[in-house]
Amino acid sequence: MRNSMTMRLSLAGLALCAFAAGPAAAQGRPWYGCYAGLDAGYAWGRDSNSESVSATGAASPYSPGSAANPNGMVAGGYLGCNYQTGNLVMGVEGDGEWANLNGYAAYNNTQAPPDEYNPNITSQGSVRGRMGIALNNNMLLYGTAGVAFANVKEHYVLNSGTTQTNDISSGLTGWTAGVGMEYAFNRNLLGRVEYRYAGFDDLTTYPSVFPNYTENHSISESVVRVGVTFLFN
Repeated sequence: MRNSMTMRLSLAGLALCAFAAGPAAAQGRPWYGCYAGLDAGYAWGRDSNSESVSATGAASPYSPGSAANPNGMVAGGYLGCNYQTGNLVMGVEGDGEWANLNGYAAYNNTQAPPDEYNPNITSQGSVRGRMGIALNNNMLLYGTAGVAFANVKEHYVLNSGTTQTNDISSGLTGWTAGVGMEYAFNRNLLGRVEYRYAGFDDLTTYPSVFPNYTENHSISESVVRVGVTFLFN
């Protein structure tokens, strides 16, 4: 429900941008053209794991009592193109990032130290639409939404007796939506601040260290980024 509400709010923001563009008083600077940029930011996420018995599908008594909360830095680049009519700016953008988000969660009803899992998001990207309003000669407010991708490594640890581990790497697909602001230092050099949320499809794994159990992960993240853009126009 939380993911659905976030998507509805983001789409409502895009619609508001389109409505507000109509009566805008001044066209402002040109934002049209293609661009490339670099960004960096901080991400915080949630990896909730519900463990089940593989043979029956019944809930496991060892399911973690709380979610892992991976967090860390991201950095990468993006490419896109804008089309402008009046104060309304529309376009498409793609990005790719290195990521280093790490988290921890313990399983219930296990020995001390408990069994655990540690998610690590190692890279991510997206392909999105953008729609925004040029407020004046230097500022653009926009909303953005599209398809998101990520690579995650789940590290499972069995601490009963001799410690045993199992790493499972997976590619994730989902959706992302957010808002941002761009500021023009001159005709071609822009700065941006952006917040985006991403929700990914559920991930099911079968770690060898827990041979009779299935791990069912639900993964999401939020990211705040700053970026520098060169606009070719």
